Amino acid sequence: MYNVLDHVDLKTISDLQNILKSQGCDKALIKKLGRNNNDKQQIYFHHDASLLNAIFDMTFSTREASQSNKHGGSVKGKKILSAVFNDFQWLGTDNSLHRVATCKGVLYAQYPEVRLSGFKADTGLMPKTMSIDYVKENPDVDRYLAIGATAEGKAIAVMIVDPSSQFKTEFLAIPFFSNSKICRLLNVEQSSGSQKLLALLKKNIGGRNVKGCRLDTEGNTLPFTGTQVHGYTLEHELGIKTNASKDGDIFGIELKCFTNKKLTLFTPEPDGGLYSESFADFMKKYGYEKEAVYRLTGLHRAGSISEKSGLSLRVLCTPKGSKSNEVTDYDPDRPLSHQIDNLNVVLSDEENNIAASWSVERLLNNWGVKHNESVYVPAKVIDNDIQEECDAGFTRRVIFGAEVLWCKRTSLERMIRSIASGIIFLDPAPKYDPDNPKNNKRRSQWRINNIYRDSHYLYEEVKEVDI
Repeated sequence: MYNVLDHVDLKTISDLQNILKSQGCDKALIKKLGRNNNDKQQIYFHHDASLLNAIFDMTFSTREASQSNKHGGSVKGKKILSAVFNDFQWLGTDNSLHRVATCKGVLYAQYPEVRLSGFKADTGLMPKTMSIDYVKENPDVDRYLAIGATAEGKAIAVMIVDPSSQFKTEFLAIPFFSNSKICRLLNVEQSSGSQKLLALLKKNIGGRNVKGCRLDTEGNTLPFTGTQVHGYTLEHELGIKTNASKDGDIFGIELKCFTNKKLTLFTPEPDGGLYSESFADFMKKYGYEKEAVYRLTGLHRAGSISEKSGLSLRVLCTPKGSKSNEVTDYDPDRPLSHQIDNLNVVLSDEENNIAASWSVERLLNNWGVKHNESVYVPAKVIDNDIQEECDAGFTRRVIFGAEVLWCKRTSLERMIRSIASGIIFLDPAPKYDPDNPKNNKRRSQWRINNIYRDSHYLYEEVKEVDI
């Protein structure tokens, strides 16, 4: 009747916490399943895909157009957003892990709601109690789906079957997750990555004056004198090898070193508009030419026209309840879940031509779980006055601050609201050289003016921490 993926012996919520803790999870989303939640019918899990993205590592894309005409707000032909879990595994009663490559969340913007599907592991196994046959034969057996999350965003799923009355009572005391009425957020206590990173920062970074350097892939210390010397030196002092993590993170926490409170948050390139269709045409039309090379610069902030390019930055969407695919400007005072359909950040000219655009998939794939906890480390770069170090190539030194900015719990909604409100702005610096393609450069810098002030718009919790 059951298999290794059906947990029929969990007596308390503490039992669930313990097995998730053993897998490195620090939190979990848990839902009591209804009769229509099975392998043949999608499981409604939450109303906001971006909130799941802030907990789990997911890759977003658009899928086939909707043909639904239900619920008034649905528009036939609209694209449907879906996201695949990059690492989703069922946890067995024997602590075995069973990878599922196809588990995904599908966003139906007309409701709005995110439904999960694709539960069969690569081995062909899934919980017996997830099958539609089991539900038909046992309609009154209570089932709960818990999906634990590690700091890196891995998903560890536990199927709980017919638990004790104590478990059911304790489940009702767990708080709901982010305005949901069905999905609850369970915290799993354990030694966190935050504590490990804080200990490292206190030991190796706080207030120190260090020669500018980097670690190569073999772990050797090499001189570094480039503009990013402070970032490479920080990673060196924490033992992070060059190319070890393309995101510059440690213990699942995004780590950023800065020398100026005006800094770049992230650099996603456009995936739409003329920029995407023809970079050359984009640069020739909107850039300026100097010595046969085209450049495009200037501050681009929502609500204004850039003096240098003549382009306007806008956030566009089709609001919930719209009877057509027409887009309008995003309203920062309305929930993202009601405005995620056709969501795009665009650069447009005076004739409303789209010069460049960033789709919701591009934004979701660049702002998610890896930003949900970020530590910003201040630093100052000076010339090295130690002659023997200079002789060895270490011509710069980095002085790290005694306090860092520790930021937790961001979301796509906070990021989009910040763009629409002008807090985050685009400061591009692409270059197009028709005669020397190797000199071409694409650079879309999304920046804020003051990390100490503007971080409060991006994160739910911001603290200055003594290291």
